Amino acid sequence: AALDVGTGKGILAMALAQRGFQVVSVDVDEEEQALASHLAEEAGFGGRISLERADAASLPFPDGRFDVVASMDALHHFGEGPRILRELARVVRPGGLLVLAEFTEEGFALVESVHSGEDQVHTRGPVSLEWAAGFIEGLGYSPVGRAVDHLQDRRTFQRAEAGIRPERQGKGTPGMGFEAMDREELLNALGLFAKNWLAHDGCWFLAAEERFGLETAMELDDASWRRFAEAEAKRTMKGFGIEPSAGLEALARALSLRMYARINRQHVEWDDAGAVLRLVMARCRVQETRRRKGLPSFPCRSVGETEFATFARTIDPAIRTRCVRCPPEPNEGGACTWEFEIAGGADKKKVGGGES
Repeated sequence: AALDVGTGKGILAMALAQRGFQVVSVDVDEEEQALASHLAEEAGFGGRISLERADAASLPFPDGRFDVVASMDALHHFGEGPRILRELARVVRPGGLLVLAEFTEEGFALVESVHSGEDQVHTRGPVSLEWAAGFIEGLGYSPVGRAVDHLQDRRTFQRAEAGIRPERQGKGTPGMGFEAMDREELLNALGLFAKNWLAHDGCWFLAAEERFGLETAMELDDASWRRFAEAEAKRTMKGFGIEPSAGLEALARALSLRMYARINRQHVEWDDAGAVLRLVMARCRVQETRRRKGLPSFPCRSVGETEFATFARTIDPAIRTRCVRCPPEPNEGGACTWEFEIAGGADKKKVGGGES
C-alpha cells in the first residue's frame, strides 16, 4: 500500500496506482479531491485509489501502515514542517520508502509565472526540500536515491528494518542531531545542557568576582538574575502553554520546568488549605560542589530573593515570595526553601491539599 500526501489533481496517486500500489491519498481540500477522483476514474484507476480528507500533521493511520509514503510538490505548503514530516515518517513500515519531491528554482519560477498570469500569488512557506531531507535523515532514515530534472528534485529515503538501528554517522554529519535521539538520549542531553548552563553561570560570577571583587559581583549577579528570571518565566509560559496570572498551580508547573529541576533535587509541597506553595530545594549542585572543594556555602539568599520573586511575579503578579531558609543560613544539604502565596486572598490557590 502507498500513501500520497497532498492529493492535488491526483497525479502522484495515479502514478503510484499505475505501479501496482493500492493508494490512499489525503488532502484537506475537498474540491481538489473531487476533481482528482473524477480524473482517476477517467484514467481507469478509480478502484485503486482511495481519497480521504485528512490533515498531514495528524494522519489517521497506525504506525508502519504503508510500504511507500510520497509527497510531490507540497513541502512548500507545509506550515508545520517538523510535525508533518514526523507523521509521514511514522506511517512508513520498517524497510519501507519515503519519497519527497519538490520544485526546483526553475520549477518554482514557472509555477509562479502561471499564477501571476491568473492574477494569483503562489506562496512559498519555510520548508525546503534540503531542510526536509536533513530532518528525515535525523529521524533515522537513509537516503537511497535522487532524481533531478529542470523542474523537479525527487529524493527517496528508506526506513531501517525493524530492530535495526541506523549506524551513527560522524560528527557534524546530518542525522546526528536531536531528531535522531531516543527518549533516554534526549533526557541525557537535557541534563547535560542544564549542567553547562549552571557552569556558565558560575564562570560568569567567578570572572566578575576576580575583576571587581565579591560585593560588586553579587550586585551584578542580582541584576543579571532579575532580568534572566523574567525572561525564563515568559519563555516557559509560552513554550509550555501556561496561561498568565493562573495562580500557584501555574507556578508549581513552571518551577518543575526550570533547568534547576534537571540538576537539583527539588519538590513542591502545599499547606493543608492549599493556599501556600512551598518549594524545597533538597539538593543544590552549587553548594555540594563548594563543600567538596572545602569552601563555605555560597551566600545566595539575596540573589535568590530577587530570582524567585521575579520568576513568580512574572507567572502571576499577585504571587508573593518568602524565603524560609537559604545560605548563608544553616540548612540540610546546604539547600534552600521558598514559600509562595497569593497576595490578599486565596482566589488562585490549589484545590485540595497534599503534594503536587
